[in-house]
Amino acid sequence: MRKLFMLLAPLYFALFPIGQLAAQSPTVVILVKAGRLLDPRTGNALSPGAVLIEDGKVKKVGSPTQMRRDAPTGVKTIDLGNATLLPGLIDGHTHLLLDVIVPPEEESKRHENGIFVPPLLLAIAESPIKRAFLGAQNAREYLESGFTTVRNLGHSGIDGDTELRDAINAGRVPGPRILASARKLITRGEYVQNLNPALAESILPQEFLLIGRKTRIDRKLADV
Repeated sequence: MRKLFMLLAPLYFALFPIGQLAAQSPTVVILVKAGRLLDPRTGNALSPGAVLIEDGKVKKVGSPTQMRRDAPTGVKTIDLGNATLLPGLIDGHTHLLLDVIVPPEEESKRHENGIFVPPLLLAIAESPIKRAFLGAQNAREYLESGFTTVRNLGHSGIDGDTELRDAINAGRVPGPRILASARKLITRGEYVQNLNPALAESILPQEFLLIGRKTRIDRKLADV
């Protein structure tokens, strides 16, 4: 399976410049052909297979003969040889701006702090700019591994994953389509239960939005 995923990389690299070219010329068309094309809905593989890409978007898939017939004159052809093409993969649980190194189990038990373990605390202490670069690196590596959509579930600092999503959408950095969660909604005491309260108060706003207590606006609305 790893070999199958890595065979996708040339296709994604081929697509990176398309968006830039499409802004100058709306008629950029590329034909990508390979030994097989996997259809996950049926579980069948078309051999050989081809993808016709127009303006950076997949227009048609089918046999190379059919795609050549539908392609305009002068279409650029990319031949991936015996590679296997398949739709982009989806990861439903990612933390692109978090670099967690899991220690051995016994060490984790000695240093566990509620359910908010030391690696997460260390991530919060990192520079926001450093975490932004980490997120950009992880996003690129995910895309190069064949993942075209990810769901990022918090631990991204303040607006980290939403800003990374917007940067990718604007074409400033390469990466997958991101469904961003922003900061997590938690109740007080759910995380960092055993930390010094003064330390917890400085940490929590970086990663979480607290719920469970009424704000002044809430109380006013309740009195109306």
